[in-house]
Amino acid sequence: MACGTRSCQEPVIVSPATRVDLLRVEGVTVRFGGITALDKVTFGVPAGYIVGLIGPNGAGKTTLFNCLSRLYEPSEGDILFEGRSLKLTPAHGIAALGIGRTFQNLALFRTMTVRQNIMLGGHCRTRSGFLSNALRMPWVGREEAGLAAHTDELVRLLDLGPVAHTPVADLPFGTQKRVELGRALASQPKLLLLDEPAGGLNHEEVGALMALLRTVRDRLQLTMLLVEHHMNLVMRVSDRVVALDFGRVIADGTPAEVQANEAVVSAYLGGVS
Repeated sequence: MACGTRSCQEPVIVSPATRVDLLRVEGVTVRFGGITALDKVTFGVPAGYIVGLIGPNGAGKTTLFNCLSRLYEPSEGDILFEGRSLKLTPAHGIAALGIGRTFQNLALFRTMTVRQNIMLGGHCRTRSGFLSNALRMPWVGREEAGLAAHTDELVRLLDLGPVAHTPVADLPFGTQKRVELGRALASQPKLLLLDEPAGGLNHEEVGALMALLRTVRDRLQLTMLLVEHHMNLVMRVSDRVVALDFGRVIADGTPAEVQANEAVVSAYLGGVS
């Protein structure tokens, strides 16, 4: 890919004194009937940071992710992305704004190859449609060539070259997780929402994932919000950690600060391996 894209630039280091929140969750409340799933949740995700979101089952993590993806509508509060409210953005418009997401349960096209799956993730950024493709407009070819080049760059970044033309169904689960990550990155997001990226991985694969997330963040100048039960990964890879308990924020700080928080220790951790 030609230099000038975010992937070719040097990483931007954001100091705590000058940090700017790319994403801001402001007093978000979600109710399902008489149940309050999120209760006035407020926190920020600074540009260039990896922020871990932790909490036991039922704490509200998935509900919050679904609000960020516009699958759920908050009962109260607002979500700001680059200072702009997401309230009027439909779910299908989120990727175009620059928000990508992976899912805990993989939804890859299993008969398609690794490269084809990743390339599909970039089509939300293309302008071509049935008519322009039928007429073979010149810009359609240039657009497809750019998407192909970006796909090949991601295949190399995620070390998927040896299996690029292998059907996803023939690959081990850990490799399929990297394909899912590649498909999300193909949309060229500014913010990447990672839903249980370590789920189902063995110890060696989790260690590799830690290094990969840092590399991807630095190389592509991404901001990441990470939901994960694997505490060792969260505390080692995150710049900040937000802890939820019964839909409320009970801690928001550096990994060391959150680990030392008595409410967090008693509610979730009990010690980090």
